[in-house]
Amino acid sequence: MYCFQANKCNNLECPVRKQNLSRCWEYFEKNAAEFPEYKKKLETCVKCNYRLGWDIGLISERLFENKIAIDELITEKPSEQDSPLKKREKRFCYEIMDCKNLNCPVREQQIIRCFKYFEPKGKEEKEKLTCCNRECEGCFYKSGWDMGLLTEDDFLDVIDRKKNSLKRQSQSKVDLIVELYMSELAKKPLSRKEEKELEKKIASDKKASELFLIGNLKLVTKIAQKFSTKLSLMDLIQEGNIGLIKAISKFDYRLGYKFSTYAAYWIKYYMQKAVSEQAVSISIPCHLIAVANKIKHQIRKFEEQLSRAPTIDELSNILGIAKEKIINILNVTKSPVSIQSKVSSDDDNEETLEFYIEDKHTLTPEEALLEKEKVDLLNEALETLNERQRYVVENFYGINCEEASLAEIGRRTNISRERARQILHSSLVKLSQYPSILSLK
Repeated sequence: MYCFQANKCNNLECPVRKQNLSRCWEYFEKNAAEFPEYKKKLETCVKCNYRLGWDIGLISERLFENKIAIDELITEKPSEQDSPLKKREKRFCYEIMDCKNLNCPVREQQIIRCFKYFEPKGKEEKEKLTCCNRECEGCFYKSGWDMGLLTEDDFLDVIDRKKNSLKRQSQSKVDLIVELYMSELAKKPLSRKEEKELEKKIASDKKASELFLIGNLKLVTKIAQKFSTKLSLMDLIQEGNIGLIKAISKFDYRLGYKFSTYAAYWIKYYMQKAVSEQAVSISIPCHLIAVANKIKHQIRKFEEQLSRAPTIDELSNILGIAKEKIINILNVTKSPVSIQSKVSSDDDNEETLEFYIEDKHTLTPEEALLEKEKVDLLNEALETLNERQRYVVENFYGINCEEASLAEIGRRTNISRERARQILHSSLVKLSQYPSILSLK
């Protein structure tokens, strides 16, 4: 919010408007000696509601954080070749066409492609919004875009400003929801005496259960704030509230322990369940995550005491869990790493894990093609042998069948082992001279 927006100023030549000055009165005080007319403006500033907003804290620097960051980007002085923003005195249609309509949506919303904005609205609505009858089809501004004289590079500051504004609005909505929720909880605290009285009634009285639930919602937010997870705070609180309802339905005050101690277990259980189901890429049972957190906590505690990592045997003795189970749980709960992730944080190194991971059980397309060619050439060479020679070679080397010894081959063909050896030798000599076999070498 600037003073020309708060006071609906129509002076387009005002330095506050041109330079987007947040503390306008400070600018007038600084330049009052050089420009005498600023002294009159200072008299107005003393009574101005805009300055009063600054004095009482309704307006602060937080409202201008994104604007200041963008202004610093624009006012940097990079070289003309490296500058990402082209310096143009006039970029918008109301600047090029010298439009005097201060209420035009193009001026108020900083619309870059105004002709695209007005295209679906029709002629009558466009004239009503812009207060002029100029048509976009014959406009020099649209022609500038069509010919490439105007590009998005000329509006990088405007685009960044709009992105930051949307991001800030989104964050403000989230912060507002959390603040409203917290403020609502602060209005309904329960004393220890009231809590004890309600504990006795929650089993049979629905209204007492609701009051008890509302009075213990703070416990959920306190536990949720300690969780470090990708889930938002409100999502965690929602899951924790389900756990709180479950705890109230199962609580028995006659056992003598505090409700908060009992409820904390159910609240953490439902939060951990939500994290295991929603915040990770691979779903892991929540009881395994609980055991894994217990193991990691013990490892950190051991390292703090002895300045070294514990062995598997030491962990097994401390936790009372089998070594194999500890190893399996730690392996299952490891965070997955993408094979497209970089090996090094160095910007010059573009290599990823995929480059180093080799599948040793599957042939590459090149290797598969070579193997197929080898088999085809071998079958072609075997076709040159007679029936007995081919049978001996195929059975001895296990080609398309199981391997067999020379004695077994001789028994099957009613020849001696020595004769089978001679046939195998002569067959190999013949195959070694075949052109296709020579090409394999």
